[in-house]
Amino acid sequence: MMKKCPSCKKLLQDDAHHCHHCNSNLIDMDGNPIGKTPERVLAPELEKITLGIKVAMTLFLTVFFFIIGIVFSGTVFGLSILEMKSIGSIIFNLIWLFLSVTVAIFLAPITMKWIKLFLG
Repeated sequence: MMKKCPSCKKLLQDDAHHCHHCNSNLIDMDGNPIGKTPERVLAPELEKITLGIKVAMTLFLTVFFFIIGIVFSGTVFGLSILEMKSIGSIIFNLIWLFLSVTVAIFLAPITMKWIKLFLG
C-alpha cells in the first residue's frame, strides 16, 4: 500500500518519514502526520476549560458591576459605602454585592455564547 506526499503528490511507501522526491517531511517531531489536522480536545477537557472561563467571567463581571455600583452610589446619592460607618451603608454594600453577583451569573453564559458565535 502506498501513500501520497502532501507537497508533491508522488506515491511513497507507507512507512516513509520524508519524501525522496521533494525532500519534505511527512511527520512532525511528535510523530503526527503532517497535513492532517490534530485531534480535537476531548469533551471533558473542553468542559473544564469552558467552566473555568465561565467562573473567571463571572468573577470579572461581579467586580465590574460592584465597582460601577460604588461609583454610581457615590456620584448620584452621595453615599460613601467604602467607609461603611453606618448600618445603612453596610446594608447597601451587601445588597449591591448580591445584585452584582446575580447579574454576573446571569450574563456569563450569555457572554460565552456570544464569544463562541464570534469565534466561530
